[in-house]
Amino acid sequence: MSAQREAYYSRSWALLTRDKGWWKVLLVAGIANFVPIVGPLGVFGYALEWARLTAWGVDASPKQKGVRVGECIKSGWRGFVACLGWLAVWEAISLILMRLTHNDDVMNLLVSIASLFVNVILCVVALRAAVYQSFKAGYQANRLWDMLKADFGGIAKITGITTLASLVIGFVLSVVGLVAMMPSVAHVIGFAVSAGSSADYRAFVNVLADAIAGIFPLVMFMAYLASVGQAFVTFIQVTAVGLWMRNFNVPAWGASADPLPASVATLPQPQNPADPAEGDAFVRQGASTPATSQQPAPAAGEKNEPAGQEGSAQNTEGAGDDGVKSLPASGDTYDSPRFL
Repeated sequence: MSAQREAYYSRSWALLTRDKGWWKVLLVAGIANFVPIVGPLGVFGYALEWARLTAWGVDASPKQKGVRVGECIKSGWRGFVACLGWLAVWEAISLILMRLTHNDDVMNLLVSIASLFVNVILCVVALRAAVYQSFKAGYQANRLWDMLKADFGGIAKITGITTLASLVIGFVLSVVGLVAMMPSVAHVIGFAVSAGSSADYRAFVNVLADAIAGIFPLVMFMAYLASVGQAFVTFIQVTAVGLWMRNFNVPAWGASADPLPASVATLPQPQNPADPAEGDAFVRQGASTPATSQQPAPAAGEKNEPAGQEGSAQNTEGAGDDGVKSLPASGDTYDSPRFL
């Protein structure tokens, strides 16, 4: 396991904020979450594709321009399908447990705590599907068990990080919303108290309607901030899972059913994990494969079609002809290609 596995939050935060204008990604994601079905799928897929690069060993920042939205939605749908079966299993188990204990408070608390861990494990499932570009890879229970057994402590730490982040964001938004709405609420209460029993019903309704109309824009704004906060937690959580999965040497994985690499010294050549450049919604072909790995060979019966050259890599200082900084030799720290 990586010596840096304990710093999941700080490393995820560093990747998220390494480029100027990083906060724009969160603002756009907050708006996208309001679009029914495809919006949340697109945001989830965006996070998965970014975390897929992270799992491969590429320290990339979120792409801000030229994002292929359709590819993000496709990736989000793939991850959703990979999680759906496991989610159904967990819901059935939790329902049975609560029924057997007659909704005991202690059991309800334990189920709620376990659900926090399940949410992170489902991110592992979805990211594994993203790595292989196939939802079926998320249903390889033996491989998932191998990773969880090897480093469940990392999953526990990520669970704690994301839970704490959600609680802090929820508390801050609640306090801000309460303070902002207090004048309108106080006006309605003051009117009711001053009028007493002689209050005109119609007058009270008018005051209440005016108060609701006054706070409606605030409610919508707070809902948007909550959506942005949710996107932030999603990005941090999924990227932290990508950092956790990186510890298992993703470039050396074989087919989805193959065992995990036994040791760094005896790594098999990569066979089936999808190259980050292949069909990637974020980076150009050849820009994202770590220098320590070869291009994955196609699975039996599959065609190894090159990824499209449609990209949006931004020319940076020191970049080559393709507009992407070259990766250093094996053993160096990655100065990875950015998403732009």
